[in-house]
Amino acid sequence: MEILVLVLVICGIIASSLGSRKGIATSSFFLGLILGPLGIFLVYLSKGKTGKCPYCNKLIFQSLKICPHCEKEITSIK
Repeated sequence: MEILVLVLVICGIIASSLGSRKGIATSSFFLGLILGPLGIFLVYLSKGKTGKCPYCNKLIFQSLKICPHCEKEITSIK
């Protein structure tokens, strides 16, 4: 039983680290904690709170008004 709890906590930490790059760290932790390896896989596939800049096509957070890569003002994100 303790091994299962340890594995689920480790899955939560891995999912959280993947989710932090996408802006969804807290919810990713709970997905990994509850679903285990399946949660990690779902976080890996999720888009998170990111979108592509319409000018340079790099991933950026949707809340940004100016792209940090090309420094152009963002009106809408793909």
